[in-house]
Amino acid sequence: MNRLIKHTVQGLLLIGGLSGCLTTSNLNTPEEKYAALYNPSEFSLNTDFKVYHISDNMSSLFIRLFPKQFLFNQANDQGEYRAVAEISYIIYELGTSGEIVAVGDTTVFSVKLDRQDQESSAFFTTRVLGLQSGKRYLLRLETRDQLRGTLGLKHLFVDKTSEFTAQNFSVVSARTGFPRFLNYLTPGEVFRIKYRIPGHDTIYLDFFPSGNELPRPPVTLNAPSFFSVEPDTTIALPYSDTTIFTLPGEGMYHFRMDTASNEGITINNYGTEFPKVSSEDALVAPLFYIATLTEYKNLKNADQKKRAVDDFWLKRAASMERSRELIRVYYNRVLYSNLYFTEGREGWKSDRGMIFILFGPPDRIRDAGTQERWYYISRRQGKVIEFVFDRNDDLYAAQDMVWKKDMETMQYWSSAVSSWRSGKVYSIGRQ
Repeated sequence: MNRLIKHTVQGLLLIGGLSGCLTTSNLNTPEEKYAALYNPSEFSLNTDFKVYHISDNMSSLFIRLFPKQFLFNQANDQGEYRAVAEISYIIYELGTSGEIVAVGDTTVFSVKLDRQDQESSAFFTTRVLGLQSGKRYLLRLETRDQLRGTLGLKHLFVDKTSEFTAQNFSVVSARTGFPRFLNYLTPGEVFRIKYRIPGHDTIYLDFFPSGNELPRPPVTLNAPSFFSVEPDTTIALPYSDTTIFTLPGEGMYHFRMDTASNEGITINNYGTEFPKVSSEDALVAPLFYIATLTEYKNLKNADQKKRAVDDFWLKRAASMERSRELIRVYYNRVLYSNLYFTEGREGWKSDRGMIFILFGPPDRIRDAGTQERWYYISRRQGKVIEFVFDRNDDLYAAQDMVWKKDMETMQYWSSAVSSWRSGKVYSIGRQ
């Protein structure tokens, strides 16, 4: 083991010891409003959800609302100054092949936000779900501001097939005591890990240092999307649910409870700026999708990377005004890819992130449990282009999905790259 890496990883340990189904007919999830899953212009509420299994038959749904997104007033029978969030969810049970086989529960409930909550950065609440051990689910969640009418929509894949998977762990901020909803933390942030089955005094850590790994260019149908990853080192750490940890350096940290199982929870440290795209390296890296290998190498090795990036876009656009528009659209999509698709790796490096960057938000989405289908409508051609993403059976990225390539979508991918290289934001609708 590299001595420096070993000492860095061991620095994680800071302080120890601180205190029933409905009908199975017509079970395909509706496509209405689903495109708004990945379209920030559609819905304006950004509610966070996280599932933590508390027993074989029950799971907690952690909910984080952002009061500043809600309308507060006294327009109610009681004359109280408040906002009301209406949260609804549908639980779809998945079969062995990932298909939807039953609707388990449909519930609507309200959360009242008082005057004292209005200035809070976040509001937390929980809900207990009846989810059975040995099964997998798709959870569809919708948040509505009762006064303003704005909406938010999220989907969660829930896995109860093993006692070692990520949703058997809860990551809690050591500073606030509230659950952490993102699978990445900022450098220096302190946290605790709660594992639902008591009696463990050791936790095992696989550490993957941050490197320069990038998606493989999908130039062939069977090309894997990513380089394989192997842990740099594995160490055993003392564990209790009051032990405080931190992530000392950039990289991927995979915690697990059993040496015989690689299943566990993955937490990432992407540096201080993520998910924003502001540093020179963050500006260069996503150009991998549209630059030639020679261009990309020159960008990476440039003495003044910011100027090199500006020159790259100016060469594409042939005018300052157009290059600014290309930069604005491209990196805005990179940002939202990081927000939507980060799971085991930065969101822009995922297959869905790549398609989102090159093509923009899909016109329609169909979520069929372990598969997402994105539809882009070409009105000029009178046809619909379908991208299929299969859920990735990945220890480090349970919510990740992999593009199921075919000749037609590969051709459109090539056209999208050519369009960006010629200084035009690609749109299937204009083809």
